[in-house]
Amino acid sequence: MPIRWSRIHVELGLGPAALTYNMVRRAVEAGIAEAEDLDWKQALIPPVEKKWWEFAKDVAAMANTRGGLIVFGVREDAERAAGLVGVPNGDAERQRLRSYALRWVRPVISELVIEPLDDEENGGPGLIVVFVPASPDAPHVVGEKNEMGVPYRSGPHTDWMSEAQLERAYRDRFARQTDDRAALHALIDGLVPELLYLDDAVWLAVATRPTTSPPPQGSRPDREHTAGTMRTSLELAGDVLGVHSERFQVLSGDGSEFLSQPRTGLRRWTFRSNRLAVNPHARVDRVMVELHHDGSIALAVNLATFLYGAQVVEDKRLRDVLLVPIAKVDGLLVEAVAVASTHVRRLGGAGTILARAVLLTTPGKPLVAVDRVIPGSISPVEVVTETWPVRVPLAVEAEFDADGDVPALHTAARQLAEDIHQQFGSSGAALPPHREDDTTVQ
Repeated sequence: MPIRWSRIHVELGLGPAALTYNMVRRAVEAGIAEAEDLDWKQALIPPVEKKWWEFAKDVAAMANTRGGLIVFGVREDAERAAGLVGVPNGDAERQRLRSYALRWVRPVISELVIEPLDDEENGGPGLIVVFVPASPDAPHVVGEKNEMGVPYRSGPHTDWMSEAQLERAYRDRFARQTDDRAALHALIDGLVPELLYLDDAVWLAVATRPTTSPPPQGSRPDREHTAGTMRTSLELAGDVLGVHSERFQVLSGDGSEFLSQPRTGLRRWTFRSNRLAVNPHARVDRVMVELHHDGSIALAVNLATFLYGAQVVEDKRLRDVLLVPIAKVDGLLVEAVAVASTHVRRLGGAGTILARAVLLTTPGKPLVAVDRVIPGSISPVEVVTETWPVRVPLAVEAEFDADGDVPALHTAARQLAEDIHQQFGSSGAALPPHREDDTTVQ
């Protein structure tokens, strides 16, 4: 995955963008100093035991602190970049570095990025950059058997944690995990007072949160950035849905013009389908989406709006129940995963995203899954075969990588969809498995 944020970006006054050879060159010319999250290395690690230990220690130390960047091929003088000298940066060299980290750092830092940078314009010396995320699994231990330690960064230096520091690091890990789950609940709870509850309403609410917050920005994302995030998200969702996009579209369907007009809120941007409502008692009637500055999202869609005017097949089971158009549930889950991934990446973040989805409704009426008699058509809807009603819908959760490709995002959305379908007694989602030959219908 591209490295979108680092100390080099900060020192050069750049926003989130893929790290390039030219950026490193400019940083060297400016003599940027090593820091807690930046380490210049002149040469690669030779295959000597003491040296691999140093590399593993540097990687674990950054993961245990705030993350950072290790750049191989830069000479430093008094801890400042002094010149580009270059290193071999082929597959063999990068794989050797990765093997050191995989073998000697525990738990494994799964989101470690080791990439080559080449000067394609001027033919300058090659570089290797190692991006170490601030790890939600910290503290990471280096070594094996009786030779183990837990390093951390102190300014441009690497030190070893004391017993008290290690105790605090483990306590912080467990607290982060608890906080992440609580935050997902809070994101959905924050939507509820804004939603228009009717006797015939069923809302699907989705919240996501990155386990590692995106880097702090010099300024908060503006309206243009936020609208661009939504446009890019829906394009990505179309790629994930492939040839099935029209049948499953929710946010990207008709009447979505409001998604280009976000309104500012408390550390977030908000899209509301009734954004022009002047009645102080008016609540959201159809769609609400929040993009938080910390990379979290929260959204809710009134599923009943997809059944307005629809002809329902006569069925005695459909008396005094709430209908759930199951294909739209699946489609919205795909769109939510795409929004979450795009939002984090455009903020310069990376890593794991946690997701939670739940059907919200007024209690008392069972929920029944329905679908079109002929999928994708304007034909009547009927109860999905071999399903039963849901009286107390349960929240479902999944996690995925912000930099996941189309198949990976499809898998995450389908997992959430299947967990909802199973509550209706159906093991399979309406959303078909991803195929390599899927293409988006234009």
